[in-house]
Amino acid sequence: MDSKPISNTINIISSKDLFTRINWLEQELNYRCSDAYSEELKALQAFAKNVDAAASVSTYDKGSSLIRNSYFEDYKKALEGTNAEAARFVPVDFDGVIYWLQL
Repeated sequence: MDSKPISNTINIISSKDLFTRINWLEQELNYRCSDAYSEELKALQAFAKNVDAAASVSTYDKGSSLIRNSYFEDYKKALEGTNAEAARFVPVDFDGVIYWLQL
């Protein structure tokens, strides 16, 4: 089953999808060499490392949302009036683009 590519142009990334994609790319690269897959895997592994460094295990859920900085204000407006409005966020770098990890 093919998983969707993840890049730093996506507004919202689920951390669960991020780790699923990394695992999928690692499996694919075991069977065939692909420069595109290798480059994506390298970028996603660096992003995942930044995500892990930004949050402790006790505050971070592997299904957390990562919101692109350019979309962050719209995302927060959508949360207004909900219980999620009080959520905490920490910045995480994804290849030069800031994403906000929801804790």
